[in-house]
Amino acid sequence: MGKNKVVNIHAGHNPDGKTACGAVGLIKESTEARYLVKKIKERMEDAGITVHNCTVNNGTSQSDVLQKIVAKCNQHKVDLDISIHFNSGRSDRKGDGKTGGTEVWMRGCSGIKKAAGTKICNKMEKLGFTNRGIKETTSLYFLNHTTAPAILVEVCFVDDKDDTKLYKNKKDIIAKVIAEAVIKILE
Repeated sequence: MGKNKVVNIHAGHNPDGKTACGAVGLIKESTEARYLVKKIKERMEDAGITVHNCTVNNGTSQSDVLQKIVAKCNQHKVDLDISIHFNSGRSDRKGDGKTGGTEVWMRGCSGIKKAAGTKICNKMEKLGFTNRGIKETTSLYFLNHTTAPAILVEVCFVDDKDDTKLYKNKKDIIAKVIAEAVIKILE
């Protein structure tokens, strides 16, 4: 399983407390993305996949972080580039009984990207997150500048009580299902 397969993964922002550190709400995007990246990487490596962590910790601006991430990613010949993020914009700190959910962005909904994105969203839905689906865009720097197929995973909303409660209770399982979704499509 996963033999001779190679993946890049990274947390999409600088560390907390630095410029371009990502969304902050009931949880911090930068902290949680780094946690998931570590756990996903471990799970994939256990399956025999070579995984490069391309997270950046020293960006001087948002554009500098993105440029450094892409430069790190493009140093490796990989089957898939994965960017881990957390969404913001629900402004539901009290909870409304519904999750904002998970979505996966890509440039061109096809091939390995579509398969990975669909599988991630479906697995997250089984954990209780709203399936926001796969989405196509041409406006994200990371997706536009990596040489390998790339996806950007928005795990859940940092400013939604229902999302963050579910996330906190299942974050190790979330790492497992994201890893297993990618492992499965790389078989």
